[in-house]
Amino acid sequence: MSSEIFYDKAFIRVGEKYIPIVNHGSSNCFDIDRRGREIPEKRWSVLNYPHTGRMLFTAEEMQEIASIYEEANMNNRGGTRKSRNRTFEEGEFGRWILAGIKSAHTVEDYRKHGNAVIVVDYDHEYWQRHYVATTEELLDKIDELSGHSITVSFRNNRHVIHPPMRRKRTPFDFGTLSEFYVLRVEQGYFVKRSSRKIWLARIPEPQSQIVRKFKTEKAAQDYLDRNQKFFSGCVFEIECVQNGGVLS
Repeated sequence: MSSEIFYDKAFIRVGEKYIPIVNHGSSNCFDIDRRGREIPEKRWSVLNYPHTGRMLFTAEEMQEIASIYEEANMNNRGGTRKSRNRTFEEGEFGRWILAGIKSAHTVEDYRKHGNAVIVVDYDHEYWQRHYVATTEELLDKIDELSGHSITVSFRNNRHVIHPPMRRKRTPFDFGTLSEFYVLRVEQGYFVKRSSRKIWLARIPEPQSQIVRKFKTEKAAQDYLDRNQKFFSGCVFEIECVQNGGVLS
């Protein structure tokens, strides 16, 4: 019985979106290395079912994709594996996919650590590989090849050097600002959101550390615009908080 083995993942971060690239291959297919030995097939491609042809996805859309692949895995146990000898347990494949969001890096990050990012165009007798060095070049090439059968990949079919995870930045001290902005509804101040839930703080002080703050009104509005669909059930107001700081 043939299985699809998923060896690795290397998501590319493009602004607020992601290109979910995974390294996989059939358990029944082999390549020949330089010494003439058979080695397991491995290739990089974009994990985009059922959105065939699309490359870029929001975090919310990645939730949908992960759920679809997880359901397919449960309906065909043994058909999807994390190694030749081990299958994904219930819920594991979906979590494995979503973990790619946290470990995503930009084209520039991958390039800095010795990887070559390519856009592969299949609409030719001989596949064409286009090397991209920046996020802008990647987006331009995807736009240029719109309508073609393409994928985003790496030059090395078998391996990628993963850039180190970014260290967490020191939280910005909003106490230094003369004013800042928060999002408010009747029930309280906006704190954070997950893929399914909105957290509000039912407290009168917007200076509280748990309340989400924005340096400018435009930053607050941009956040509402990006999450317009998710926030459709809440009518947030942008509130300016006079803070007493001196920097802007």
